[in-house]
Amino acid sequence: MYLTVRELETLVAVADAMSFSEAATKLGISQPSLSETIKRVEAELGVRVFERTTRSLSLTPEGEHAVAVAREATRDFRLALESIADRTQGRRGRLTVAALPSVACAMLPFAIQSLSSRYPGIEVRVHDVLHERAVDMVLDGVADLALSIRPAERAALRFDELGSDGLHLVCRADHALARRKQVRWSDLAPFPFIALARTSSVRRLTDAAFTYCNLNPEPAFTVEQIPSAAALVEAGLGITALPALTLGMFRGQDLTTRPLKEPEIKRSVGVITLERRAPTPPAKELLARLAEEFRRAMTRSL
Repeated sequence: MYLTVRELETLVAVADAMSFSEAATKLGISQPSLSETIKRVEAELGVRVFERTTRSLSLTPEGEHAVAVAREATRDFRLALESIADRTQGRRGRLTVAALPSVACAMLPFAIQSLSSRYPGIEVRVHDVLHERAVDMVLDGVADLALSIRPAERAALRFDELGSDGLHLVCRADHALARRKQVRWSDLAPFPFIALARTSSVRRLTDAAFTYCNLNPEPAFTVEQIPSAAALVEAGLGITALPALTLGMFRGQDLTTRPLKEPEIKRSVGVITLERRAPTPPAKELLARLAEEFRRAMTRSL
């Protein structure tokens, strides 16, 4: 059995008007064309929908059920089309963002606030996850975009860089290194170092810097989260190195930061999307706001 949406709409129009001529006028078609459509519908359904006489038109019991189903089907179809249009034009829908926790903290809140003021019908969902998980969420279609570091080259992915942030020494304000205007990675060697877990993108950067300096320090502590590393530093249990965007996570604590030199290690931060998927208007708006927030976050971190 196959009926088009137009045929179902014709069936409903005749039932509403209880007149072939009035329904034809409403639909903008000729009465013979409408009559032929109703015949096709009845033949396809295998039941008579209308009882016709020279002076009246009425629904059969089977016709009443058929019209009720047709009315529901056309309404659902119309609502589905409206939903597609709302999503495409940004009136309604959902935007899912996967983000490194440190980057999400520094940039996402104000960007989402700005997006919501312009697109109040858009629901934003945020998943603060590690880099590999963020990339997988985009590849699997779970997330519309990821806010993270530059991923490994994949044909399916697009990376739009927002900028780069360098690594900074984080130590107590009364630490010996806090008195220096410039700090090199080799200067960290004598002091207990608090490292992030090897699953962290930050750990790869610190390991690369120590390797460059022919150093292989054994971490005094290894933690999963940046605030935990800052808390251990504040307790006087060691020093650490963190990207500039993360420094706002522990403002107000008795800590000092210094840019690290020789080598100068930076990470590229940006937005990861699927190459084949064109961004929706809300996604474009969020990307623009993220670019602004990156610049502001970097200014706050200095």
